[in-house]
Amino acid sequence: MSRFAVNDKNNFKDGGINHNMAIVIDGIIGAGKSTVGHFLSEKLDVPLYQELKDDGKDSRAQRMLDLFYANPERWSAIIQVMFLNDRFKDLKRIEKDGDSAILDRSIYGDEIFAKTIHDRGEMTEDEFEIYRDLLHNMLQHINPPEVLIYIDVTVDTAMQRIRNRARSTEGDTIPRDYMEDLRRNYEAWYEAFDLCPKVRIDFNDCALDHDGKINPEVTQKILDATEPFIGSKE
Repeated sequence: MSRFAVNDKNNFKDGGINHNMAIVIDGIIGAGKSTVGHFLSEKLDVPLYQELKDDGKDSRAQRMLDLFYANPERWSAIIQVMFLNDRFKDLKRIEKDGDSAILDRSIYGDEIFAKTIHDRGEMTEDEFEIYRDLLHNMLQHINPPEVLIYIDVTVDTAMQRIRNRARSTEGDTIPRDYMEDLRRNYEAWYEAFDLCPKVRIDFNDCALDHDGKINPEVTQKILDATEPFIGSKE
């Protein structure tokens, strides 16, 4: 059995045989998901559903993240349920409308965070089981995505980007060992992921030019992975 419930097609509606119109962008914190998401949204004229808004310093999600980083044991369970619920609502809306969409992280990768936190002893066994039960129930009502774009960066790159973006207090409070554990679980999740076609994008500094824009060869790789499913709208 997969280490991640989301990697088992049998957990999805109709055994995962149907797909929605979602392009999923995933990767560790600070990988560059928003950069890729905005590029694809503009290039393909497809709406982007973001985990956190660029101006989200005072949002409920950011306030909860600040509490979590300050005291993981106290806030880990509720913050995981909050994000899981938000991601489920996004997917229900996408599937109801039947339109293409780009997801900056999603329900498909949410379990990586819960597992990492649990493995670090910052979520109790009962809390993790409650989370997993809720995830199972949600997966039975949704379909797998069309394609996964995995943004791969080193922990060093991610930590530097987190500091540079200065979103609330996260640059000072996210532990490096947490990021290392998170990346290790992301790698295991990606290797086992077979819900849909997937592509790994090396998004370290070599992927960006001096202005922070994505290099042409990287943008072409991203477009090659996505355009077969929704078509170019140039």
